[in-house]
Amino acid sequence: MSAAPTSSLEGFHATATAERADRLVRGFFDAVNAGDDAGINQALARSFVSYDKHGVRSRTGIKRFYSELKQSFSDLRFEVHENIGVLVEGDLVALRTIVTGTHVGDYARVPATGNSVQTSAAHIFRVRDDQIVEHWPVMDTYRILVAIDASPRVANVFQREYLKVAESPGGLFQERVGTEFGPPIERPITREESRAVVRRLYDGVIATGRREDSDMVADEYIQTRVGRLTAVPTLKARSPSLAAPHRTAELCRHTWSPKTTGSHRGVSGTGRSRGTANPLTGRRSTSFGSRADSSRSTGSLSIGSVSTSPLDC
Repeated sequence: MSAAPTSSLEGFHATATAERADRLVRGFFDAVNAGDDAGINQALARSFVSYDKHGVRSRTGIKRFYSELKQSFSDLRFEVHENIGVLVEGDLVALRTIVTGTHVGDYARVPATGNSVQTSAAHIFRVRDDQIVEHWPVMDTYRILVAIDASPRVANVFQREYLKVAESPGGLFQERVGTEFGPPIERPITREESRAVVRRLYDGVIATGRREDSDMVADEYIQTRVGRLTAVPTLKARSPSLAAPHRTAELCRHTWSPKTTGSHRGVSGTGRSRGTANPLTGRRSTSFGSRADSSRSTGSLSIGSVSTSPLDC
């Protein structure tokens, strides 16, 4: 009996093309971590464009962006979140990275503190002819700003006032890496089932803010189901025009269950959006960066395996 796979490179992908795409995006981040411009050039097509809320970046622009980021954070690293792995469907690739570094230079107008930072980023890539041609990143900047004392610890207020749970140390929600990578716990789940449960999440409690629309959410989802579902209606009551929450928490993975858990493997959805909009809701996302090198319009996106929440997790 063979051992269970511990990463998406161990026989997970259905085709050799998908496995090559997995290795391609991993190689891109290896090059970013090493400051290897030649390696980045090899991974990215000349026509490469990265979209975020500031606009777009070309291949030259994204290299400049990561170089400047390294000036702010030494030993900066983007590591694939192996509990999720790298998900590939058609020409789209999705993964989550754990980002670490030490604050050694100005960032967000804050001089070096020497503090360690850890956050996460979700990435969706489009691959063509074994090169990356498009990139949609979403970075959780809140954890960085709190770590370098640039932002109030609003997470503690959220926990105390809305979730009614104990406050996390340091003003940050505790990271939960999720279930280890491996085969489904019960029976395999189809792509259609995975898409359907994520769509129900958005069309349900996230869109309506009603507790009764949460049947697809597992009790352990993100922090606590009770706190989570108390917070959403409360926030909507205080701000009726509040848009659906859209901070990326974790690429969804599911076991066979009618409830979304946020910690089991799923596959992409079918929602379409423009630019850096959330693939399911069509609303704009938060990103990690300070400049763009072009004002070109952004492209469309069709992948729906992104789980979102107002919580920084």
